[in-house]
Amino acid sequence: MKITAGYGLILGFAMIAVYMLIIIFRVPLSFVLIFTYIGGLVYTTLAYREKYLGGIISYGKSLLFGVLVSGFAFIVLGVFFYILISFHQDEYREFFNRIMAEMETKGYVKPQDSEYSIFNPAIWIIAYLSFGLLAGLAVSAITSLFTKKS
Repeated sequence: MKITAGYGLILGFAMIAVYMLIIIFRVPLSFVLIFTYIGGLVYTTLAYREKYLGGIISYGKSLLFGVLVSGFAFIVLGVFFYILISFHQDEYREFFNRIMAEMETKGYVKPQDSEYSIFNPAIWIIAYLSFGLLAGLAVSAITSLFTKKS
């Protein structure tokens, strides 16, 4: 568990660094964040396999490792967004309202659906953890096919 937490922290901070670069340079490069996540997950699994397991890892162990690393990485992201939203809540509310207004004009949501508030920062930690575990399961299910070694 300590090893997965360490790799998860590294991956989480790497994703934060990429996110900050996207914000600073105002470039819509969200796909870079996705590649950082997938590449980081593959890299950490291969490093774990070589460093701690003597170069051999089963599909199940690779899958579990990926899910746990992803969970820890997304907890780090959740805490980052908790802090970000706590200090910049008005900007996020304005941004969210613009997106919801655009979705309403396109007919994706009803006007009353956009009236609820998601600006409790604690919700973001739970949401990121949930998403991280699901994304870790989905991505690791695929990448474990390539990282397993018998």
